Amino acid sequence: MSRCGWLAATGAALALAACGCLSPSLRFDSSHGNEKALTDWPPVPPPVASQEVARAQKPDANAPPERNNEKGAVCRLINLPVERPAEAAHANPAATIRAVVNGELILEEEALLSCQMSHALLQQMYAARTHEDREAVLKQAVEELIDRELLLQDATARLKRGGKQGEALLKQIQESADEAFEKNVLRPMLKDKHLSTRAELSAYLRQKGMSLEMMRRWWERNWMAQGYLHARLEPYINRIGHTEIMEYYNSHRDEFTQPDSVDWQDIFLDAERHASRAAARQFAEALVDRIRQGEDFAKLSAEFDNGESGRFRKGAGQGHKRGEIFPPEAEPVLFRMHEGDTEIVECPHGFHVVHLVKRQYAGPIPFDAKLQKEIRDKLRNLVTLREKESLIKELKRKAVIDRCD
Repeated sequence: MSRCGWLAATGAALALAACGCLSPSLRFDSSHGNEKALTDWPPVPPPVASQEVARAQKPDANAPPERNNEKGAVCRLINLPVERPAEAAHANPAATIRAVVNGELILEEEALLSCQMSHALLQQMYAARTHEDREAVLKQAVEELIDRELLLQDATARLKRGGKQGEALLKQIQESADEAFEKNVLRPMLKDKHLSTRAELSAYLRQKGMSLEMMRRWWERNWMAQGYLHARLEPYINRIGHTEIMEYYNSHRDEFTQPDSVDWQDIFLDAERHASRAAARQFAEALVDRIRQGEDFAKLSAEFDNGESGRFRKGAGQGHKRGEIFPPEAEPVLFRMHEGDTEIVECPHGFHVVHLVKRQYAGPIPFDAKLQKEIRDKLRNLVTLREKESLIKELKRKAVIDRCD
């Protein structure tokens, strides 16, 4: 893809993102599904630190060039013993470096924040039983941050090669990321927690083991990396057209076949609760007449059903496919009925009034607009995953990455 083409694509991607078209995992939403707001989660206890160091400073201007440029120099330096005053022997470290990506540090604080901001990682962290399990989750978070840094560094390098136009767009992207954080994270968080100022929010987050500035950095860098990744992968995704969708449908017919099945409703009348079996049958026939005249089946089931359908399933019958229907006496009747029909099924303990809501016949799923959209979405996901892995692999091949385990 040409540099100018990428610049235009990036601008479009950022415009979409600024309008809210972001991955849900990168947006703050305290009401998203059943997930808790990120600040409602208890802080993730950090595992035993692998290396305790202060944040690295800029390269020493007076040091030999080979010292500042040597691959792995940062990690080797932080392995050197640090002389500390006796009273500071048990002090907490200022920072713990987890990885260095082309000179860019990834701190443990940000990896722990990733675990809290990602629902999947958080669940894994709290499911971990041992230190080794927790460390594995943290390493997964570090690897995701490494991928993000590689994308950002590649994006920055491409933009800077664009001269003044690229520099201007880079500044615009950074400003857009800052505005997006304010809109999508900071303001909703202040409102959700009934706080008035950033100082109050910072204090609140410190109680949760988080930093507002680190949260801003994490969110904005993820936001920019997502925009760049979208721009890089968009040409591959746009190649998916009707021909590709049709080819996938024809070559994966086993995925797009449907079984013989029914959606139905049920009212069970226990014969022992009526004066006689004949009386129970007569009552079932009266219910059939009422249903055929348009009365609501679910309400009648809730009122008269002597089984589980009316109480627990809002009138829905039990089972859909052949061999799953209960009672088994209802299966042959249901599969010869037409949609909207209501019949009586006799069984040893009484009678079932059954109503066929929908019949699905065995065979291929129709290649309609709904299925075409499902296939398109699936292909988009497959292509995105494949091309992302290929891009990250190539960036890692050319990068200098030190994992400080």
